[in-house]
Amino acid sequence: MEEDRIVPGGKGRKDVTVVVSRNVFPGHEREYDDWVRRLVEAAKEAPGNKGVTMLIPEPGKSGLYHLVLRFADEKSVHIWETSYVRQKLSHEADEFSRRSRQEATGLETWFSIPDCPQLETPPRWKMFTVTCIAVYIVASIIVPLLDIIFEGANFYLLNILTTLLLVGVLTWALMPWFSRYVFRKWLYR
Repeated sequence: MEEDRIVPGGKGRKDVTVVVSRNVFPGHEREYDDWVRRLVEAAKEAPGNKGVTMLIPEPGKSGLYHLVLRFADEKSVHIWETSYVRQKLSHEADEFSRRSRQEATGLETWFSIPDCPQLETPPRWKMFTVTCIAVYIVASIIVPLLDIIFEGANFYLLNILTTLLLVGVLTWALMPWFSRYVFRKWLYR
């Protein structure tokens, strides 16, 4: 499979969006254009396809092209991804382009910046350092606060609350702020 990411359609919807990204080798743009036309035509015929959008780089920018395919549900995506025509077209594209796949194994999701997809994931030691700083700050606030609020409470209950608050604050507040603003220059050089 060559999608960068598969995204559910949203609340109450089963739509699935597949983003296919390819780096086109210099001088092979015409081959890519011919290929993408055939891929779009094939995708339109796929069961459950709800549309295809092409995103091309600005003139003079890198050769990273994106196709956004929308499907009615996961089953439709599976049928498309395992189809002979999609697999054949994918192999053809390997002759003039390299697929670009974004994967995350854990902490990387805290360090991805949506408005800058060209940034490489920082080295693990830098992610570890920033994460340790963030955990220390949040834990130093949460643990004493919960001890005051729930004085004499069950250790396991406090541990669950601490974990939920710590991970929530890190995921939705502190790590996005740290990676985008506070440590951005240091992380991505």
